[in-house]
Amino acid sequence: MKRRNLPRGALAAGLNAPALAALSAARTDVDQPLSPDVPQDLPDLEAAAESYGYGYHGQQPTLVLADLVCDFAGLRPLLTVPQPAPVRARLCRTAGQMAGMTAIVLHDLGSRRESRAWCATAAQAAAESGDPQLHAWVLAREAMVPLNYGAPKAAAGLAERARHVTGHRPTAAATLAAAVAARAYALNHQPEQARAALEAADALMDRLPEGERSDTWLTYGEQKHHVHLSHAFTTLGETRLVHVTARSAPWSCPRRPAP
Repeated sequence: MKRRNLPRGALAAGLNAPALAALSAARTDVDQPLSPDVPQDLPDLEAAAESYGYGYHGQQPTLVLADLVCDFAGLRPLLTVPQPAPVRARLCRTAGQMAGMTAIVLHDLGSRRESRAWCATAAQAAAESGDPQLHAWVLAREAMVPLNYGAPKAAAGLAERARHVTGHRPTAAATLAAAVAARAYALNHQPEQARAALEAADALMDRLPEGERSDTWLTYGEQKHHVHLSHAFTTLGETRLVHVTARSAPWSCPRRPAP
């Protein structure tokens, strides 16, 4: 009877802050022993990582960066205590995604060195997560840093590492890696390797599942594909093919921009 009177007393004045606190305490008292293996914050952090993948949403990059780093820091308490292997893998996957997207924002802000440092952290987390596609995505995104800062040879090396990690499955990471490799080879005056990578990227794009074709940082859409191929063809001096890819691209107005 005494136990029953506690929530009744808290709710006597309605659903106010003390009442909500009492309800939360009652729930967590039972919820924690029911699911001791999954930290309560993990699903929310996974959802946050998915949301960040849609890009800036019209916000200043610095504001997005601040939010990303704040949520990334929220992973630390969960990573510093022992976790069951499946939970540890999920935490590392989320850390890899957030660190990789932080690297993207830093790259967009012109901070090359910090971007590479966050790529290294993302790669470490992705490797520990056991997700080869995430690992390959991180390496491919890292390749774009030297690609855009005048080091195509280094970019090609990273892109080829990504292609090796991702294997032959038609995934967003595999397609991105091939496209970035094509751009790097073209800039490095290796036309044969560039054309081979272009063919591979196109073949992978043709087979890419619909679920990986959206326009986010973590997936690979038609607009992104056209940008990479256009750059490679222009560098190779094959401007006619740039117009061909523009006409064949099925997009006209992207839903959400994601570099």
